[in-house]
Amino acid sequence: MARLIPSTCPEKAPPGEKLLFRRLRDDPDAADWIVLHSLDLARHVNNVAGEADFVVIVPELGILVVEVKSHKTAVVDDDGWHLGHDPVDLRGPFKQASEAMHSIREYLLGIDSSFGSLVMWSAASFPRCDFRQKSPEWHDWQVIDRSRITSAPLSRIIAGILSKGRAILESRNVSCARDPARHASRERCDAVAGALRPRFEVALSPKGRRKELDEDLLSLTEEQFTALDQAALNPRVIFSGPAGSGKTVLAMEALRRKAVSGEARNPALFCFNKLLGNDLFKRTGQILPGVQSGHLDGWLYEIAKDRLSPGDRDDPDFFNGLLASRAIDALLDDPGFKPFDFIVLDEAQDLLKPHLLDVLDLMLEGGLAAGRWCMFGDFVGQDIFCKGSMGMERFIEERSPSASRFLLNTNCRNTRAISEYIVTLGKLDPPYARVLRPDDRMDPELEFWSSDQDQIAQAADFVERCLADGFKPSDIVLLSPKGKGSLGRKLESDPAWRGRIGAFPAGDGRIGYSTIHGFKGLEAPVVLVTDFEKMDDSTQQSLFYIGLSRALHRLGVFLHEDLKQFVRDTI
Repeated sequence: MARLIPSTCPEKAPPGEKLLFRRLRDDPDAADWIVLHSLDLARHVNNVAGEADFVVIVPELGILVVEVKSHKTAVVDDDGWHLGHDPVDLRGPFKQASEAMHSIREYLLGIDSSFGSLVMWSAASFPRCDFRQKSPEWHDWQVIDRSRITSAPLSRIIAGILSKGRAILESRNVSCARDPARHASRERCDAVAGALRPRFEVALSPKGRRKELDEDLLSLTEEQFTALDQAALNPRVIFSGPAGSGKTVLAMEALRRKAVSGEARNPALFCFNKLLGNDLFKRTGQILPGVQSGHLDGWLYEIAKDRLSPGDRDDPDFFNGLLASRAIDALLDDPGFKPFDFIVLDEAQDLLKPHLLDVLDLMLEGGLAAGRWCMFGDFVGQDIFCKGSMGMERFIEERSPSASRFLLNTNCRNTRAISEYIVTLGKLDPPYARVLRPDDRMDPELEFWSSDQDQIAQAADFVERCLADGFKPSDIVLLSPKGKGSLGRKLESDPAWRGRIGAFPAGDGRIGYSTIHGFKGLEAPVVLVTDFEKMDDSTQQSLFYIGLSRALHRLGVFLHEDLKQFVRDTI
């Protein structure tokens, strides 16, 4: 099968495009091809914007741009193109394909002039009708109509068009036509796909970019595209990666793809953390209204609330099995309950508890062993809730032996300087293979304090400088390993700070504060890591690593002076 990008065809795509998508996907002779579907062209040669239905990149041959018309009739006369019952079209599909091809060529030349040596051609497809009309505006072999599609593999048709196009270029002494295998090597084709794909395949950032320095969309790395392809090919996949490797972005995009393609009619996205769950619920509602998302315990409570007694909430095992048990009883007794047909779990390392896995088994069609799901997690560095009670290996062995695994190791959240802090002070091992964001020349700041007042003064100075640099109060979050007695709580009751700070999400233009436990899975433009007085166990080290990795642009680290030796030994 060809490598299709995106790997699923939207449910609302025209029937002709769906047909070509399936034919390319299932054609064994297109195994090393790359196919871009619905490529948006922001810079079109003749129009403000345009679109290429298919861009087929064929190693050793070249690139074919295909315009698809799904109409059952297609007629050309002096007035123009009559496609089905649509209004008359003066341009027509051949001109549309040609213009899209030239737009792509110009874009590629702007990136790398050597891309000009690639053979590029265009064609028009009428997969639902036979197109017999002739014109000097196109060659007969540029037509891919119903009769051709039903009589030959699509890969053979496309290869034939590119070969005939190459022959015309060769007759005109165009140098690239004389050695297409070299100019269209597999490496060159991969480079073309990499140059084009960021222009159209982007995922909405589920965490949000809340300041001028951030973009509204978060482009995905090549590693992440491969991960999404992996999710499409395997029904059960575990994605593991360190903090900052884009797991939540991928979780959201995996859910979106299944929903918009119609592959999943009743999907869901869950996590363990309440703050992250609220954020996922908000973000999902914006792009996939009606799709269930949020933190799992909150969903279980809604299911089980009619079965909970007044004293259940005070039971020490309420969140350690009692709530899940009540929810299971409610689901089993509900004749109208419809299991989810696809589940995505973010921060999945926090959900590997037997009672939660029992619920997931019940609420997923086919269960964890045979159902369709994706898990995203940091199963080592951020396992602060389950603490290794059931790791990834044991989960696979006991619950889903057929699950596939995929490793993410590129940091696409933090700046290079912050990433270095995460690797050194956070003791990330192995380190990131690559850091996507460049160095913004703003190094993290490390301060040591000896008293509460000392830490307050240092934090206040850091905050004021960030505000002076243009950050908003709502961009800033203070994180602490403590609940009671944290710096944020102290500042909230300080007359000088009253009204300026509140529990995250503080809103109203205020600075936020949170425990590191509660903020796990989220991020902020400016992060202050506060209140660390010791680093003598794995839990403290994990919390420190998590806190460091939340910062997008500015990071302030405030440690007790007793930790100076820890820093010396670490660096």
